[in-house]
Amino acid sequence: MLWYLFLLVAAGFVVYAIWNYRRKVAARRAASDTRFEKIFKGQAQLPANPLPSSSAAPPASESAASAKAPVAIAATPPPATQRFLGQAESLLYYLLKAGLPGFEVFAGVSLARVVGAPGNGQDREQQARRLSQYQLDFVICDKSMRVIAVVDVESAASAATAGDQSFKSDILRQAGIRVVRVNRAAPPRREQVRSLILGEPQQKDG
Repeated sequence: MLWYLFLLVAAGFVVYAIWNYRRKVAARRAASDTRFEKIFKGQAQLPANPLPSSSAAPPASESAASAKAPVAIAATPPPATQRFLGQAESLLYYLLKAGLPGFEVFAGVSLARVVGAPGNGQDREQQARRLSQYQLDFVICDKSMRVIAVVDVESAASAATAGDQSFKSDILRQAGIRVVRVNRAAPPRREQVRSLILGEPQQKDG
């Protein structure tokens, strides 16, 4: 009889333990569901793309003022030159092109692009800047872009102009480059160009 009572008590204890365990599990699950529901509702109430107040779009008046500001302070663009070469220079350019087939003719080239600056370091940079201040009227090159000659158009006589032309001629001759002076008012004829520029004897007809 005693053992029967013991079994009943033990079975009751087991049943109570199982029931208590399931109750606690259900309570934890309900609490977890409640927290999840609160979090989900809170996320749903937030705006889709929250923006900080500092990045909000400025009023229309401020936007219009900022858009117009660059236009108001923008400098007037310089006008484009009507011609890259003047009429006399253009005539001489086409004359050189026609009289020197197989050669390249370049106009308005810096002296520093034709002659290298001597020295090294800072001294060489200073020499290169000085050479870059002088412009050559025409540079004649062969197909391999090797400089063959420089054509200097004589301009109105002045002390500064004569000094510049003399300086350019001296630098070019020291570099072994042929310098040819051409009179703007009396350019050579087409059949004379090759002989004048390249130093070749002029071929006579017949």
